[in-house]
Amino acid sequence: MFFKKKTNRSGGSAARSARVGPSIIGADVVIQGNIVTGGDLQVEGTIQGDVRAAAVVVGPQGTIHGEVSGDEIAVQGRVIGPIRGLRVQVFSGAHVDGDIVHDSLAVETGAFCQGNIRRSEEPLTPQHGHEPVRHHEAEMQVEGDDEPRRPQRRPIMLRSRAAE
Repeated sequence: MFFKKKTNRSGGSAARSARVGPSIIGADVVIQGNIVTGGDLQVEGTIQGDVRAAAVVVGPQGTIHGEVSGDEIAVQGRVIGPIRGLRVQVFSGAHVDGDIVHDSLAVETGAFCQGNIRRSEEPLTPQHGHEPVRHHEAEMQVEGDDEPRRPQRRPIMLRSRAAE
């Protein structure tokens, strides 16, 4: 599924590099800033910034506060911000609070997703006529009310039929 080695016709590795596995952000690591890599990234710690990689796995204890984009994205932990990916998987127990733009999406029972979900054949490039996906808290002014209000969003919570 994720992080499989690609082989060419001669049976060797398609991309010969010194690094074989993914880059791993450990559970005790907190990064403030953006991360961009052409390889695979596994997040077990916390990132406060945007992440762009070929494949991103957010582990069960991992948290990203920012946009996540890549070919393959698997969320087991927490993402607060938009996700853009060709293949996006949200596992049971995961928490996503942000828009998801995808070509292929799988959401397991028990996952928490809050935000807009939209299919696109090219989710990694912003569409003309559409705003780029950005996570923000919109405010609206109600006539006769002095305080701005935030619009109410209803989370998507999947439950198994056995629990009903």
